Amino acid sequence: IALDHVDDEEQQYLIGEDSPFRFDVWKFAGFDTVAKSIPRHIRKKIPEDQLKEKRANLETLSGYAPAGRLDIDSTGVLIFTKAGVMARRLIEPKSGIRKEYIVKVQPAVQPTHIERKLGLKNLPRPTRDLKVLFRRGNRLLNERISLKPLVEAEWLDDVTMRFVMVEGKKRQIRRMCRELLGWHVVDLLRTSVGPVRVDSLPEGKWRPLTQEEVTAIFETQPKHPKKSKSRRKSSPASNLNGSN
Repeated sequence: IALDHVDDEEQQYLIGEDSPFRFDVWKFAGFDTVAKSIPRHIRKKIPEDQLKEKRANLETLSGYAPAGRLDIDSTGVLIFTKAGVMARRLIEPKSGIRKEYIVKVQPAVQPTHIERKLGLKNLPRPTRDLKVLFRRGNRLLNERISLKPLVEAEWLDDVTMRFVMVEGKKRQIRRMCRELLGWHVVDLLRTSVGPVRVDSLPEGKWRPLTQEEVTAIFETQPKHPKKSKSRRKSSPASNLNGSN
């Protein structure tokens, strides 16, 4: 689909009130993208005036479905649409749409009860070496299909990482950090999906996609970069695993 040249009628279809490519929203923690509801334990913690505002925003989702998902504990960009062609474009790895994540971590101490039940006896010692994320053949516990190498991965400071990926599995970043790197994720923010960024959009709010964003999504071509190398910043925490 070529959207680089559109007339007024097509523009209205793309970004008007009835556009199926309606909006992106900064998802707040506790919003289940499958149930499209606010869980009871989250509702109890939200002041009544804020809860009314969040409910009003959720009502706006009527008739729209999220293109992809973001787990219940995470926040960030989530695009809703009525158009199957848009959803497929955003979800299918072959589209080459990149997603960026900012992840805060702390050392993973020991396997959780669930991890032990699944057969994980030990976690790796925390490492700041991210080269493993660019390798092919990595598999998470009890997963048959290996992970796709990340596009970019770097440390922003002692406890914050930035990841860019095209294809991801359910809870991949959280599990990847624990099982491959020895870090436990304490906060996960998706800052962008393709050209759509969080920027100044408040948490829990939504806005229509712009014509430029829709055009860029459909114009994106898969990229096949040469073998990447992780970018690392030295810090006192870099000696946690004894070697890098």
